[in-house]
Order: sequence, then structure tokens, then C-alpha cells
Amino acid sequence: MTSQGTNPRPSTVDGAFWAGIASVVVGFAILATSFLLVSDADLKLVVEAAAAQGQQLSPDQARSVYAGMLVLATAIVAVIAALWIVFLFLMRKGRNWARVVITAVGAGWIVLTAPSLTGGSVGGAATALLALLQVLAVGATLVFAYVPLSNQYFQLARRG
Repeated sequence: MTSQGTNPRPSTVDGAFWAGIASVVVGFAILATSFLLVSDADLKLVVEAAAAQGQQLSPDQARSVYAGMLVLATAIVAVIAALWIVFLFLMRKGRNWARVVITAVGAGWIVLTAPSLTGGSVGGAATALLALLQVLAVGATLVFAYVPLSNQYFQLARRG
């Protein structure tokens, strides 16, 4: 496989690409788990938050509000995932600036996902396991993007 002329793309860059794709798949699995495993305790939090603002919600209304929040979150995640995938493709083609963007976004992603590792989020242990898989996938993306073979590929792409 080649990216540009005589600069063959190393398997480490492909590894970074596929680990990045896996992180997106796991991210959507986290959203699905959050939707499917919502508990009465989670809904009670929605009811309490509404009550604190002077609004009374029934459990069914709370479920609807929660579902609406997940739909909004899914839309936002879909946009972010699409951009992430675009940057992965650009990185795979040897664009170092795309690797830098992936690094910054990936580091932020790991930091934002870290609280889910404790199982304190919706979905409990299932979500915590998926969050761990996502952190590992994003981490692998970053590691593969910076191993020596990858660094050499990006240096040669910059010159070419």
C-alpha cells in the first residue's frame, strides 16, 4: 500500500487508522448501552433535576426527556465521529497536521471518557467496560501514530 509516490505507508499508520475507527464503533456502543440500560435511579435524577427547577415530571416524562437528551448526544457524537474519521483518513495519507489534530482530540477524548471507567455513569459495569475499550482504542490510535515507523512516514510525506 502506498500513500504518495514512493513513500509506502507502514502498518503502524494503518494500525492507528483502524484503532481510531474501532474507537468510534465503541463510542456508539456506549450510547446504545446508555439508552438501553437506563435505570429507575437514572430517571429519578432527571425528575429531581426538573423539580429543582420547579417542574414536575412523571417517570414517563422523565424517560422521554432522557431519550431526547440521548438523541441530541447521538447527533453531536455523530458529527464529532465523522470529523474524527475524516482526520483519520487524512492522517493515513501522510498529513502530519491531521495527526496533530487526532492527538489533541484523542487526548481530550481520553480525559472525558475517564470518569466512565468507574462505572458511575448510566449502564454501570457494561458502560465502564465499553469506556475502557474506547480509551484503549484511542490510546492505541495515538501510540501507533507516533511509533518510529510512523514518524518516519510523516517526515517523508512532509518532504514529498
